[in-house]
Amino acid sequence: MKGWIPVYKREMLMLYRRIGGLGYFITGLLFPMIYLLAFGWGLGSSVQVAGGYIAYLAKGMLAISVMMNSFQQTVVAIMSSRFYYKTFQTLKMSPVSDASMAFGMALAGVTRGVVAGGIIYLSALIFFGVEVMSVQGAIGLVLTAMCFSSFGIAAGMSINGQEQFSIVNNFVITPMTFFCGSFFPITNLPEVVYHLVQYLPLSLTNGLLRMNVWDISAITSAGLLLCITLTVYFWSINRIRNYNEFR
Repeated sequence: MKGWIPVYKREMLMLYRRIGGLGYFITGLLFPMIYLLAFGWGLGSSVQVAGGYIAYLAKGMLAISVMMNSFQQTVVAIMSSRFYYKTFQTLKMSPVSDASMAFGMALAGVTRGVVAGGIIYLSALIFFGVEVMSVQGAIGLVLTAMCFSSFGIAAGMSINGQEQFSIVNNFVITPMTFFCGSFFPITNLPEVVYHLVQYLPLSLTNGLLRMNVWDISAITSAGLLLCITLTVYFWSINRIRNYNEFR
């Protein structure tokens, strides 16, 4: 199982080189800060939530940043190795097992997501003076990062170009961004939509971020998120196992 270590180191080397440039931090900070300011100023006085809307929104942006960076960075890394650098088939031919390969890439995605989340977390503390973290929330964020990095692997192994990546991003990631409780409580949604989105990974994460005690609701949400994460992770292993460059 130690075969995942060189895969993880390879991905971390790429991340290290990106972090070396100031642009990585600016890019990671700009998107959530714009949303925090725009929605915080524009809707802060009209949305009534416990603890204040800025604190509510900061937690939502933390979840979104972890989700998007875990997913998108993983997909881009796999697409680059498949279509541009032509190195993925070489990795497949190495003695590294499919499970080790998936775990190394997924763990790298988790690291990317946590780094992005850390930027939002520090920004919220420094600029807005809000506490956005709890034990339940931290567990939810790690599971979310693992879930969406695994989904990024599965998607990256399945799509055949930028157009298909845009379809996945537009029809899966974007709807979750806006309808899973990051900007407003999902209880405000129509009942049919509420029942559809309440069990999505990002909805579960947003719920955990706003819990401070381990009651039955928190345990249920964490357990369900864990089950979803494991399902997606094993799906990513299957996609790697069945990958053939010449199909």
